[in-house]
This record gives sequence, structure tokens and C-alpha cells, in this order.
Amino acid sequence: MATVVDIRDGICAYLQGGLGNQLFILAAGLEQANRLGCPLYIDASRFLGRDPLEFARETPWPYAMDSLNLPGTIIGTQSPWYKNSPRRPRAIRQPGRRSFGLSVYRQPAFGYDEKINDISRGTTILGYFQSPKFFENVAEQVHDIIWKSQTSETESLALQRVEDDPRISVHMRRGDYLSTAARAHHGIASAEYFVRALDLCAKLVPATGSRIFSDSPEVAREEIGNRTGVELFLDADTLGTVATLKAMAMGTGFVMSNSSFSWWAAWLMMAAGERPVIAPRPWKVSGESASDLLLPGWLTLDAR
Repeated sequence: MATVVDIRDGICAYLQGGLGNQLFILAAGLEQANRLGCPLYIDASRFLGRDPLEFARETPWPYAMDSLNLPGTIIGTQSPWYKNSPRRPRAIRQPGRRSFGLSVYRQPAFGYDEKINDISRGTTILGYFQSPKFFENVAEQVHDIIWKSQTSETESLALQRVEDDPRISVHMRRGDYLSTAARAHHGIASAEYFVRALDLCAKLVPATGSRIFSDSPEVAREEIGNRTGVELFLDADTLGTVATLKAMAMGTGFVMSNSSFSWWAAWLMMAAGERPVIAPRPWKVSGESASDLLLPGWLTLDAR
């Protein structure tokens, strides 16, 4: 067994979900570590061995930040939370993992919680932290971490092709969102939403086509791929996940899915100047509006 790292001198960002969620958790952890002037531990243990008591319902994503120059210490099997989720009450935490005395901040609900600023060193943050309010003071640093990520020669060529042919970016999240469980929780933005959003965005960004990014390209092609000026992005297989974010962020405007991956691409795009961004509402089946998540000035349309 790997030697367990003592994380009591810092903030531990417990990663979960896909790249979009991993970035939000990283950013929230970095904000707190900078506030406290302490080390940041980036905990990837969940991707190496899942706690059998873990109850979160999500797609089993891999760790996706290998190409990023991360501002902290990455821990895996040597984490006190390896196969020992911080969701466990203290009384049933795994012996020998040095986790009994660790504090855990649990995000109480979707949206920003200012009480995160009351945490102290030795705290593990647990949640998805899907709001830019969680990392207001490190936003520029987070942008650079993503934008200055390593890219292969193949990825660089694909990104150059996107940059040379500027279009409205459209992210059609399908893939795992097509499952019954995901539909019941996240919902899915309809083809009709994307058609209406494209029509609106085209009025705001005249004389430009659009480029569809999708994890289910054939579904996307069937739904709206025959529109005039619409291009289905075909270099997806040559780009890693982070490079795909950067390609999407090169748009002249952005039509989002209700996805954290969409959000990061739209947020990155705004660094190049004001661009129209259209998001679906509600953000979740529950009716959550994502008021803490979407930036002022971003437009919303009915997702149905």
C-alpha cells in the first residue's frame, strides 16, 4: 500500500465527475488554498478506486487533467480518501488512512455558498462548485492553466484549422445524457432549442457559419446537421478533452448544452472579448435556473 499523505496543512480538492466538474473543483480548491496561504492537494483517488459505499450517481469518468500544469500536489492511491470517500461519516472511515481527524466541507446545494470561506487548513472540499463565484480571485490563473495546457502537434494543427475558420460554436451534449437516469436528473436540450438558439445567435453574429461539437456526432447530424452553414466538427478523435474545450472556445458565439463542459468553453471564449452565449433553461429537470452559474449577459432559451 502506498504511504498515506498527510494533508492537514492544506486544502484538499476531492475530484469527481468529468473534466468540467474537475475544473470547477480544482478552481474552488485553489481559491481556498490561496486565501489561506497553504498547499493545495488535488485528490484524484476516486478515479483509481471507488469506495463501495459511494452513493453519488454519475457516469464513471476518468481523470482528465493530465495536460494541465496544475498548481498543487496530485494525490491518488496515497490519499487518505482512497477507497474511503469523504462522504463517509467519521465513525466508519477506513482505519489506517489518516482520515478520522480530517474536516470535510460539503457543498449544501447547487449554487454558491459563502460559508466555504469559513473553512480552515486540513479541510477537504466535497461538491461540484458550479459557480464562478467559487473562484473569483483566481479566475485569471484558472484561465491560464487551461489555455496554456500542453497540446500535441496533431492537436495544434486541428486548433489552427478552427482558428482559421471562425464560426459559432455549438455544443450538443448527447452521449451519456441520453440514458434514462441522466435524462431524469440533468434533462437534455432538445433539437428545437438548438435550432432556435442558432437562429438567434446568427442574428447577433451575422455572416458566419456554425460548428457543432458533439459526443454523439451522428445524432447531432440527424437533428440539425443539414442546416445551411452548419459544419460538424470532425477532428474530435484527434483532440484530447482539454484541447476540445479550447477548440470550442474559439467560436464567434456559443450555443450551450446544460453541461459544465459547455460552460467552461463559453467562459474561456469570453476572454477574447464579448461574444453572444445562449444557454438552455431550466438547467436541470428540477427547474434549477443556474443563476449562480451563468454569467450576466448570457442569454437563455427554453430547453424544450
